[in-house]
Amino acid sequence: MTERLIFIFIGLVGGLAFWGLTEAPEVFRAAFLWLPLCVAAAAFFFALLSMLSDLGLRRALLLAAGIALVTAALSALERSAFANAAQMLDTGHNLAALIVLGTLPVPFALAFGREGRHGLTDYRILFMESWNIVVRQLAAWLFVGVVFAVLWLMGALLDLVGVHLLSALLQQGLAVWLILGATLGLGLSVVTEMSDMVSPYLLLRFLRLLTPLVLAVVTVFLAALPLRGLGHLFGALSAASALLATALAVIGLVSVVVDQDEIEEAHAPVLTWSARGLMLLLPALAGLAIWALAERVRQYGWTPDRVAATALAGVVAGYALGYLGALLSGRRWMEKLRQANVAMAFAMIGLAALWLTPLISPERIAAQGQLARFAAGTVQAGALPLWEMAHDWGRPGAAALADLRKEASQDGALAGRLAQLDAAENRFSFARAAAPASVPVTWPAGLVLWPAGEALPEGLEAALLAALEPTEQAQCAAPAGAGAVPSCALVLADLSPVAPGPEAVLLRAAEWGAPSVFVKGPKGWKRVAARLLGAGTAPSGTDLITALEAGSVAPVPVDLRALQAGAWQIIVLPQ
Repeated sequence: MTERLIFIFIGLVGGLAFWGLTEAPEVFRAAFLWLPLCVAAAAFFFALLSMLSDLGLRRALLLAAGIALVTAALSALERSAFANAAQMLDTGHNLAALIVLGTLPVPFALAFGREGRHGLTDYRILFMESWNIVVRQLAAWLFVGVVFAVLWLMGALLDLVGVHLLSALLQQGLAVWLILGATLGLGLSVVTEMSDMVSPYLLLRFLRLLTPLVLAVVTVFLAALPLRGLGHLFGALSAASALLATALAVIGLVSVVVDQDEIEEAHAPVLTWSARGLMLLLPALAGLAIWALAERVRQYGWTPDRVAATALAGVVAGYALGYLGALLSGRRWMEKLRQANVAMAFAMIGLAALWLTPLISPERIAAQGQLARFAAGTVQAGALPLWEMAHDWGRPGAAALADLRKEASQDGALAGRLAQLDAAENRFSFARAAAPASVPVTWPAGLVLWPAGEALPEGLEAALLAALEPTEQAQCAAPAGAGAVPSCALVLADLSPVAPGPEAVLLRAAEWGAPSVFVKGPKGWKRVAARLLGAGTAPSGTDLITALEAGSVAPVPVDLRALQAGAWQIIVLPQ
């Protein structure tokens, strides 16, 4: 009972702290120290509640305070590179680094508190404590959700008889935070008391069963890739994201099969051989992800998101090399893999710490990279990410924008885009802003014409170039590399029998769904939206351009019948 009261008290203090931080005056929330205090509170109470039952109050307090201080200090250092806390967290990658830095050291702190320095490399303790934290936190937060659902239902029930006390209480921020903290503390105390029943073993056994399935899917993917072509893979950033997500799933499943030690590791041949197969294929997934990212960087330059994705690809590559080395070590491959996991965990903590220092600044890398591309003539002024520099990339982006303003007096196109940036109310109005009329727009190098050599109808080229938005110009400007899918394609085809001459379908590798079509009307060419027919999910632009290169694109008739009603016709379009 005493331990439960301690958990509840800590939860109440945590709830009170977060209420004070979230309900603080606007002046304080805009202050520099607000974000580090929030980070310190989150890291401290997470670590304290996770370690309390195993280490006792005094040691858990000391270790949790150490984790919180380091995380908060690094968040303050990174905060200085941005105009405000929201701009820093909106990047996404900084939030991910803070989460890694605030959570991943907790199992190591637990192991250190239990076994001293030896615990820092004791894989059995690290593995089980990590999964215990995950399962206990999930169970406790599920309990919190159930409690709030019951309280809301009871409040609604009392409202029916005119008793609004509970409903009014749940509308008060302080009450909500205190209930949340106390409930979370109580839930964690219960699940730690019932550690024999609430354990990760069942979850780990279930996850093991996915290993053969994932091996089969990854094998089919890699076997089919040469047949489909690498150009299809590198047409969009989503390919790199899918590859990295799959690689992370492979890392997790292999670790689950290996488990904490020789006793708990999987012994079924189908599971152990499936794990070996995934370890062998992991370097291929990592290599393809790095190649896909390299293609995007070559075409469009660096952005903070691409820097973050490259860092994640580097982590995956580290796991891939470690797993491959473990696999080649022979019969002790499981032991070597456990050692690789510990080493990579330390590497991830170090990377997260460096990520929040000036030594690794994705915004600075992106800003300097875009400036270099502009200076080299690789990118035009209309395709520069000016809005992102001004509003998303913190002080490095602002510094790069200041350098561009110095050059604007010598570049009319750049001066025009900067003027549009200053006048734009939001990102979308800036993206829709047309390039200055005095700036000639040339045919993008990455836009191919189909059929090749076909003469463009009169007025189409001017209408097309005028209609392309800056982002589309940037997407179509980069020529495709060897074996890669073209960035854009313009397909001439007679799609309207009532209108003379062909229409023009614009395909962009970076888009999804129905493409746009240029049709000629009484006042010249105009851009309209097309409609996709056929079963299945909406294709990507890469899919459509790949089909075009394969020769499977041609005008075909569509069977339609209409109900004549006077001067009107009623039709049903195919789905």
